[in-house]
Amino acid sequence: MSRSYSICAYVAALFLCSSAYANPVSFKGGYGVMPAYNKDWTDLQLNYSLSNRQSVGVSGFYREGLNSSSTFGIGQYNYLLARWNELDSQTNVTFSLGGGGRHDSRRDDALAGYAAVEADYEARRVYSQVLAETLQSGAAVQYEKYRGRVGFAPYNASFDELNTWVVLQLDYMTEMHDPLRITPMARLFYNNVAFELGVSLQGIPFVGGAAHF
Repeated sequence: MSRSYSICAYVAALFLCSSAYANPVSFKGGYGVMPAYNKDWTDLQLNYSLSNRQSVGVSGFYREGLNSSSTFGIGQYNYLLARWNELDSQTNVTFSLGGGGRHDSRRDDALAGYAAVEADYEARRVYSQVLAETLQSGAAVQYEKYRGRVGFAPYNASFDELNTWVVLQLDYMTEMHDPLRITPMARLFYNNVAFELGVSLQGIPFVGGAAHF
């Protein structure tokens, strides 16, 4: 295998890895599906990339809070603020903004807004992510999520092989019964699909994933 081919394959592997993580912007004309499930919250995001920097989509969020349960339907716009590609790593910073409606178990339905900023860094053996997200609606309904992740790959694998990651996730979610959660998890990534499975220190299961096509 030539050196130039190896470099191209290496860069392609990094691009595909970043696409399979929960990044709402991929390649022009690409579709993204990003589900996540926990005991008292569920996310589902569907996106279409208008370019390699912009995407639009719809999202559904369920939150079982301290005072009531809320379901949000949001149309959103995502913009890739920055991307740094290096030979052995990639960094992405993404901003999302959206609006829609909220149905609550104890309050009248109302309009809702959504905003998030996400940054991630990926190399062949190291992965990290920070995320800040807010859902705001009338009658003082608001849910915020702050996330930090760090992970490592126990072995090197090429982009056409099964990649395995061990990830430690820390979530702080306001208005939830267990606002602070630390979740060790395994992340499996193959081609353009990723699957996550973990259990928090409180014994709460987490299932997530992402796919771009």
